[in-house]
Amino acid sequence: MPDVLSQEEIDRLLAALSQGEVNIEEVKKEGEEKKIRTYDFLRPQKFSKEQIRTVQMIHENFARSTSTYLSGKLRSFTSVNVVGIDQLTYDEYMKSIGNPSFITIFTARELVGSAIFNMSLEIFYGILDVLLGGPGEPGDVKRIPTEIEMGVIKKEVANLLTALSQAWMSVHPFIPVIESTETNPQFVQIVPSSEMVMAITFFVSFGKVEGYMSICWPSSVIEPIGEKLTTQSWFKVKQKEATEEHIEKLRENLQRTKIDVIAIIGETVLTLGEILTLEIGDVIRLKEHYDEPIKVEVNGRTKFLGKPGQYKGNYAVKITDVVEEPKEEGEEE
Repeated sequence: MPDVLSQEEIDRLLAALSQGEVNIEEVKKEGEEKKIRTYDFLRPQKFSKEQIRTVQMIHENFARSTSTYLSGKLRSFTSVNVVGIDQLTYDEYMKSIGNPSFITIFTARELVGSAIFNMSLEIFYGILDVLLGGPGEPGDVKRIPTEIEMGVIKKEVANLLTALSQAWMSVHPFIPVIESTETNPQFVQIVPSSEMVMAITFFVSFGKVEGYMSICWPSSVIEPIGEKLTTQSWFKVKQKEATEEHIEKLRENLQRTKIDVIAIIGETVLTLGEILTLEIGDVIRLKEHYDEPIKVEVNGRTKFLGKPGQYKGNYAVKITDVVEEPKEEGEEE
């Protein structure tokens, strides 16, 4: 809306005041009120809205790849969706996790500190039941998993963490390494209880199984790469890779590519009858003269002219000229 009122708007306002439809005291009171934004010092906002949007896009890509992986692994359509991204203290996050639960602590050399990948036991036992040949029923979700059961699911979590690192590839590449696994949230303490974290929650469903997974990124892990968590920086990195690193890698790969190079001594045309009557000792006359340069073809296209000979005891061709390809119509010189 414009700050300056038109003459028509001024006339309507004066008419409303004269008829008592608008109270001038209330208008003054509203104008004097200050807009105050509350700030909780116990829960400071560590991440900007743009950073949260970027993190959401990253984990939506992770959700799609996880859905594809689990659908193939479980041989059943699996839905994985991001249902929430929250800023809260580490203590609040750990209290929100069920006990027992399957908690994986992972780190990477490219990251500062550790993060958490949590899986509810509904998902844990559902995946386990399918992998062991069952119908995919979670069973007793209050039972603490055994070491063997945790070992089976730990391999699947490792694959999911690889998918997570691929989702982060365009922003901050890293290679995840599992540090440990726990079932009791009280025994997991990777950062101080008051530290702010970013918790991404996923809703997972397949067959009759429904449950939640979550990833906890402490602020001490996210802050060193915070500058990369902007939409502008993300697309800038992608563009830079496409114009510099990718082109250089493409050039190196092309230089190592093997292609067929053929030296053609000569050519001629024979009828089928002449070919059928050929015998040992017959001479085939070629179109080319013996002192004319021969053609050198690269992948079926004539690129050079050369002179046949020998080099260090091997047959060889000395390049004498480069064949220029004819310009197509409309192509600039």
